[in-house]
Amino acid sequence: MSEPTSPPPRIGTPGWDRELAGIGLDRPSVDASVDHVVEAAVGHDAFDPHALDLGSDAESAAVWVLLHQRFPSYGVLMYLRMCWSSGDHVLQDWIVRQFAAMLTHGPDPVAESAEYGLWVDYFESPEASQVFTALALQMPRSHRGRLISGAGPVPWEAKHHVFQEAAAVPALHPALARGLTGSFYDLYGQVDAVAASALVDRITVADEDLLEALSEATTQPLRLRTGSAVVVDESDPGWPHEGSFLLRAVVRSPRSRWVRRSELVADGRVYGRLVHWDFPFDAAKIAHRTVVAPEPEGRIVLFRVEGSAEHAELLVNRDIEAWPPGLREHLAR
Repeated sequence: MSEPTSPPPRIGTPGWDRELAGIGLDRPSVDASVDHVVEAAVGHDAFDPHALDLGSDAESAAVWVLLHQRFPSYGVLMYLRMCWSSGDHVLQDWIVRQFAAMLTHGPDPVAESAEYGLWVDYFESPEASQVFTALALQMPRSHRGRLISGAGPVPWEAKHHVFQEAAAVPALHPALARGLTGSFYDLYGQVDAVAASALVDRITVADEDLLEALSEATTQPLRLRTGSAVVVDESDPGWPHEGSFLLRAVVRSPRSRWVRRSELVADGRVYGRLVHWDFPFDAAKIAHRTVVAPEPEGRIVLFRVEGSAEHAELLVNRDIEAWPPGLREHLAR
């Protein structure tokens, strides 16, 4: 993605019209399409974006952007994502710039909808780093609250410097607290626990629930109770994960969180690293043996553990800890 040279204009202004020409469109033709859609919706109880068939070209993207200003909802933005997916780099850059405008200029319902749309459709995608970086570059620091708040799934390397800058701005501390919490607790959250701990120490977290969640994530392991283990025959051609085994366990911590490559520790000894949560294992297709043990009560999660298979026998039916990389040593200093 190309780097912007200035903050985005407010959507619908003359400055926005000029940038619209950059993707080969003129405002009157786009307005005519918007008016046609709005007129067709008159008489209905509510505007329904799912009833429209606008295509996925540049003009359709511009129409969706203007409709979102009138009818802000994820239902509109999901179709804008389709335009992004099928567009060239010029259109993709333009669409990302529209999100920057939504977050920067609002109004609040538009900004709130944009934050959710980014979180679901872009920050959980392989393009998360590119999109997040492009947004941060063209948004004034003081307006980055919603960008930071929803950045939990963004790779840590892409967002760390933005988080560091936010830590120096007290007005952004609430958003940063939410972004850090999402980095630990979102389904696809990504975090460096040690660096996140340093940021938590620098900010004021007024929300008690967020403070408790961040304190737990930066000072305690994820506590697990294990059941049985699965040791796979590594000569099986259907098993591409040499040097690992599977472990069934229930989360015993108050909150469930996932930090990839967390150290698996029992009685102070490291037995391996957790590399996959809810591993999709088909027992009928892969040769294996099961180390049988009583199953703990609760939702069983099948973890893939990177480590020696001989450790599987030692880890069944016991309480263990999962420590994010480096955090245990950091706290011991």
